Amino acid sequence: MAGKILFIKLGNFSLINEGIFGIIKNEFENDEIEVLDVMQFLKKKSWLYKYFINVFYSINEYGMDIILGYKKPNDLYLCFLGTSYISLQINKAIRKHAEDKNYKFTFQTQTLFNGKLTGIPHFIYTDHTTKANLLYPDINPKNYQRSERFINKVENKIYQDADMIFTCGSLTTRSLLTQYHIPQEKVLTVFAGSALKEHFVENNEKYASKNILFVGVDWERKGGPILIEAFEKVLEKHSEASLTIIGCSPANISVANCNILGKLPQVELARYYNNAAVFCLPTLREPFGIVFIEAMLYKLPVVANNIGSIPDMVTNEFNGYLIDNNIEGYADAICKLFDDPQKARTFGENGFNLANSKFTWNSVGKTITAQMLKFL
Repeated sequence: MAGKILFIKLGNFSLINEGIFGIIKNEFENDEIEVLDVMQFLKKKSWLYKYFINVFYSINEYGMDIILGYKKPNDLYLCFLGTSYISLQINKAIRKHAEDKNYKFTFQTQTLFNGKLTGIPHFIYTDHTTKANLLYPDINPKNYQRSERFINKVENKIYQDADMIFTCGSLTTRSLLTQYHIPQEKVLTVFAGSALKEHFVENNEKYASKNILFVGVDWERKGGPILIEAFEKVLEKHSEASLTIIGCSPANISVANCNILGKLPQVELARYYNNAAVFCLPTLREPFGIVFIEAMLYKLPVVANNIGSIPDMVTNEFNGYLIDNNIEGYADAICKLFDDPQKARTFGENGFNLANSKFTWNSVGKTITAQMLKFL
């Protein structure tokens, strides 16, 4: 019997919302899907008085972190939207919006709000939790943590209220089980797919090109400075090696053979993926990292930090190397692949096959749907 589904989101969520919406649309094709972007509440002029109130909550919940420098100027907007007050106001707005409507189920992405409606099955898909920031060895969690008040007043209840929580990676699953004490039967790692429209073009000569590719927007968090130091060591053995940086434009990079391209349209990325020999992203914090799947879809061996959910995607001596945040380790791994283009090609093939079997929206959709049907 056809019904109505409420899909709740906040903005784009790195194009993941598009993938999740596609799953629901394909698997419940006879049902009507109502999309609610909570940004519509945040943009209402009638909310101006709430923003004035929220200034107090922002100062109360994040003021000390800002004073002590844990939160940077670029984080102020996220702090403002990450208060317990704004989240609870969004929750009320969602319930008001859904008054007198009969939904088959509700589905939300991310956990800045609680889309649970009384008596209706509710599902969540997320790539991270607040407390998961405590699980990274080389970051200060205070730089990324939401407030304790947010955790206690909002986040705990979001997870408790859900009938099922689907996670992008095993780190988030581990966090929910061990840090939030959510029952194991309510949490399932389902991974994610790629939003790439253009994939691999056969180019066996790429593995001898000695070109390293970095794709990331946040240069510091994605480990850019670490890669520069590792690349300098690579150049000592492979003077013809090159490094291509896409997604950001770091200043004061003086190392030789380094090409900084900044942000590029998605359609232009294919050329650089197809001409690289190695993908390296020494990221220090990574909720999931769809960029690794993208690299695998271009048959690139991956060299990455052994943190977060990256081990879900990269296995040592299979499709790349996992490094314990060691500059020498990164340099050695890259040199191994430069010294043996056939190994690089084999790793690339392995990653390509893994990405197409495990990290597609089709496979994610089948897993999610099978679980949801148990509640419908």
